Amino acid sequence: MNDENRYFKIFCFLMFVAFAAVSCWSTTESLSLTLEGYDNDIPKWVFWVAVIGLYVLTAYCTKLFIDSFNSNIYVEHRSVQCVISLLGIIVLWVLFSMPTNAHTYFYKQMAKDTSIKELKHLDGELSRASNEHDYLAAYNDKWNSCERQVLQKLEKVKQEIQNSQQPGFGPYAEKYLSEAENELKLETGSIPRRKTRNTTQKELNEVCAYYDHEIKAQLEILKNQHQTGAESELANFKNTRKGVQHLKNEINQTLKELNDGNIEKEPTLKKSRDLALRCYSELNNLYGGIFNKEKDAKDAGIYESDRLVKVTNVWIDYFQGEFKTTNYTFWYWILLSVIVDVAAFAFFDIAFKRED
Repeated sequence: MNDENRYFKIFCFLMFVAFAAVSCWSTTESLSLTLEGYDNDIPKWVFWVAVIGLYVLTAYCTKLFIDSFNSNIYVEHRSVQCVISLLGIIVLWVLFSMPTNAHTYFYKQMAKDTSIKELKHLDGELSRASNEHDYLAAYNDKWNSCERQVLQKLEKVKQEIQNSQQPGFGPYAEKYLSEAENELKLETGSIPRRKTRNTTQKELNEVCAYYDHEIKAQLEILKNQHQTGAESELANFKNTRKGVQHLKNEINQTLKELNDGNIEKEPTLKKSRDLALRCYSELNNLYGGIFNKEKDAKDAGIYESDRLVKVTNVWIDYFQGEFKTTNYTFWYWILLSVIVDVAAFAFFDIAFKRED
């Protein structure tokens, strides 16, 4: 080997190291982010050692794969080498290195903007969930709905009694009266039944007046209970919302830090993700366990920062078309990760090229 060729191989090896460093850094970052939510205490240097070892093995597999097609060199069991090296490339690169690299690039681009949008949205959701006026309006709406339902049932009872085809208190009138009792939170039969002895108009009018009086009397009792309970309901509402203002203060502070270029970025992003999870948990408590953060985020047109840190979630969402509105399409970062790795593997192959 002449000096010129030797220097060229050294140059190719150094280029491989440079591209490999970028790729290994990306994979390490992706693994650290993905395992973030599992309270792992694995030091980052452990990731580096494992990733570098796997990357060198991947580069070696690509070299073996290329060599299996090189007719100018002797390869024992050429077809076996081709298949085994191809499997190594699929497992180590297609399913591991390339996806994690694309994830890191995408995360670095989207993390700050995603956290800001998410926290602003959660700030608004917390404000709505802790609005006393809205809560009382919803509380009164329940009563108004109940009152409408009871009065509708009362009208149906009277219509059935006055039915010219089958006048009197029959089975349909009984059905609607039982439904009215249910709306009034009474047991069936709580309102004494008065049935017509005959079907004269006077008798029918008296029976209708009787049920009108009884049902409206029960409705008035329920209305008084509702009004009495409004004060205690509001007190309970205020008690359950005590933590909301603290979370809103944290959101405002974190948003300032995210927009401050002098503050270290990644710890602030981690802080914002933890805060978002606490906000989602608080909203779920406020809404009685029926708050769905995935549906809420989708309806609001935002992406959850907690999903952004996990490589598997990002790829699943990419295939489901969740990133159509991002500034850069995800395939851009896939292409970049492929270019970096292909360049590294090409330099590795040249640096260690056999000269049989």
